[in-house]
Amino acid sequence: MSIVGITKSSYSEIHQKIAVAIERGGGIDLSDDDQVVIKMNLCDFRAVESGAVTHPIFLDSVLSYLRSLSGKADLAVVESDATVARPDTLIRWLGIEPVIRKRGARYVNMTKDEFVTKRIAGRFFDEIAIPKVIADSDHFITMPKLKTHLLTTISCCLKNQFGCIPQRLKVKFHPVLDDAIVDASLAMKPDFCIVDGILGMGGTKGPDMGTPMRSNVVVTGTDPVAVDSVCAEIMGFDPHSISHLRKAESAGLGEMSCRIAGEDVTQVMKDFEYSHPYAWVLRRVIALRH
Repeated sequence: MSIVGITKSSYSEIHQKIAVAIERGGGIDLSDDDQVVIKMNLCDFRAVESGAVTHPIFLDSVLSYLRSLSGKADLAVVESDATVARPDTLIRWLGIEPVIRKRGARYVNMTKDEFVTKRIAGRFFDEIAIPKVIADSDHFITMPKLKTHLLTTISCCLKNQFGCIPQRLKVKFHPVLDDAIVDASLAMKPDFCIVDGILGMGGTKGPDMGTPMRSNVVVTGTDPVAVDSVCAEIMGFDPHSISHLRKAESAGLGEMSCRIAGEDVTQVMKDFEYSHPYAWVLRRVIALRH
């Protein structure tokens, strides 16, 4: 059974707490010749105060920690173009570009990167384009925000790989979004997950236009299904009610069951204001399980 770490933190504390958070989730081992990819979450032109996008302080804490493990490893911070998002502009607007430069990392727009085609036994895709930067990596770290999503209920680790698909108009996959999320993660399964739940997003207008939600929590682990299941519980959802989590578990991407290291889930649960008619019942069921 995999371990999922839950660590309380604020942005003012995260540089001191990121090591504990990562080690609770199983830790990361680096050598100087490793290529490491860190997938951000820049879904739209939204300020960091919205909870929708990667916070530069959080990214800086992760890069600083990785640099403490290796001063020479190749660190690539990545994102791809989306229907409305243009990460080349966003990294400057949000103050992410100087953070990447300060830590001796590099930025890659995966839409402009070379790609390789990978055949998969997917639910929707038979083959899928993989950015070369991910295909060549030794460690793929997914770093999503803790958010609700109008179409998928939650947007965390598994959904972050959907953003790795190098096509700009990914909105065309929305009719089969749950299957596309699973297929993207089958093709590009992360080695480690670091969820920024310090400031996330709730409401039914997530993942970009919802309500900022401060949970002051970081969730980590090696199993994206387990990490997303814990994130779902923190937001007040039963993981088994979320379609892409069930499908991901069925596809062998991980398991919903896990052991928790760190904080008790029931002590960090928060109402993410998602208008599910039985949300309060689900939160009560989760509390009783623990």
